[in-house]
Amino acid sequence: MAKYARGKKSQAISDRSGLRVPYTQLKTTWDGLRVSPEDWEPKQPQLTPAKNVVDATALFNPRPDTDPENVKIFIGFNYDPFLDPRQRPSIGVHGKSNVGFIGITSTNTTQTGVAGTANVGNESLFVESQINVTGLSGTGSVATVSASYLEYAITVGAIAAGNRYYVDSVLQQQLYLQEGQTYRFDQSASSNNGHPLRFSTTSNGTHAGGSEYTTGVTTSGTPGQAGAYTEITVAAGAPTLYYYCTNHNYMGGTSYTPASGTISLAITVQAIAAGNRYYIDAGGPALTISLTEGSTYRFDQSASSNNGHPLRFSTTANGTHGGGSEYTTGVTTSGTPGQAGAYTEITVAAGAPTLYYYCTQHNYMGGQLNTPALTTIVGTVPVELNAIATGVGGTGAIGSEALIGSPTATGAGGTGAVGNESVQILGWGNAGWGEDGWGE
Repeated sequence: MAKYARGKKSQAISDRSGLRVPYTQLKTTWDGLRVSPEDWEPKQPQLTPAKNVVDATALFNPRPDTDPENVKIFIGFNYDPFLDPRQRPSIGVHGKSNVGFIGITSTNTTQTGVAGTANVGNESLFVESQINVTGLSGTGSVATVSASYLEYAITVGAIAAGNRYYVDSVLQQQLYLQEGQTYRFDQSASSNNGHPLRFSTTSNGTHAGGSEYTTGVTTSGTPGQAGAYTEITVAAGAPTLYYYCTNHNYMGGTSYTPASGTISLAITVQAIAAGNRYYIDAGGPALTISLTEGSTYRFDQSASSNNGHPLRFSTTANGTHGGGSEYTTGVTTSGTPGQAGAYTEITVAAGAPTLYYYCTQHNYMGGQLNTPALTTIVGTVPVELNAIATGVGGTGAIGSEALIGSPTATGAGGTGAVGNESVQILGWGNAGWGEDGWGE
């Protein structure tokens, strides 16, 4: 009688995640898939239709919907741009500086004497000024306010195991949310109805015993309606995060939080039934991920499994094997794949096309790289001055002025007029970023 191997040393591929798993640990799902213990889940009740259920459409004595309108959030400005500039709220840092321009003008003085001639002698003007300047140096000019964020379009789709999030049309996309940057998860699509997206430091969030992560997180609107989103500004030192649905299991994915600067991606090569494939930070095979315009990404090929598998980029799927050519804009390479220090690095150019990473030696090893651009909001705060004062608050004192003359007059019926005299003191104040005082 034939015998089967016990499989104690055998390895299998999970039908759901594609990851390698010991054969003896495989479990069978309700729909016949052979998966790892981490991928197994019971049949969801919504997959079994209710039978003979009668549910009337109208409700008896319903309560009216008295919820307030969705909150509107304005980014970049906190005042009415048509308001008189002097009544607008202050922006910046309070400080002091000196007065920029001071003008002193005396009025005409006419003197009338006795008939004859009048001779104005000598006149001298002494101006003593003492200007004390305190405060912060800066420039007093038009203030510019700017903010930027990267937006991901979120939709919800059903697979055999249940509903899942799609990020920019990629199923449960593995994300890289860089410290200090802002990311907006747009849930305007109607498929998001009933699926609020949140973050946790635990995979599957509150469904796996974790708690909601709220640092730098804001939300707006109702998922499935226009303008709804969840936004996060990634804090310095933020942990690896996981996005999840507050109402349903297993809908989300992983969000790595690399520090500012070059983002390093660990590349390995693993074999599946169809052949060798690239894995990115243990995720795969042949993941689709997003590379933000202006950022630098290093595909680290130090792992020995990369031996003989140089990674390159192309605008064509499967690169040169698919009839395309190598994409080299912003790309540098170093070392030999499979040895310490080997990498392929790319700084994503503005307006870069969708890219594909591939192996120069073998077919179908790579995947797609989306190249989204940052959305930038720029605003200006105009400052209009009607007085001769610029800079950030300073103090200035005009001392004394004296007019010394020795006129001599003879005769009668003559007139003598002292003309116009003026003094202008030019000085540079410590210009400022912040609230300025109006001159007089």
